[in-house]
Amino acid sequence: MPERQIRFPEQAWQQVEALPQRLRWTVQRAIFHLLDEPVPTLADPFPPGDPLPGAYELHLPADGVTIWYVVTPHDGNEVISIQLVRVDT
Repeated sequence: MPERQIRFPEQAWQQVEALPQRLRWTVQRAIFHLLDEPVPTLADPFPPGDPLPGAYELHLPADGVTIWYVVTPHDGNEVISIQLVRVDT
């Protein structure tokens, strides 16, 4: 199994930190779960019509949050880059 790393480019970490505490904990748990399972059952390729390689949308309907991220290989490891975290409206 390759080693996995999570990265938060640009404003992604600030988006997580700006969430209300309950949602922030939910999102943090979901993100760190990606270390064990980078493409969970709930993750859909993104964008839906013509998905980009390794790009996923993880919708957490019970919590009303969506996480967009990309999984890419790098030097024999997998890097999970969180691109956007948004509360569903």
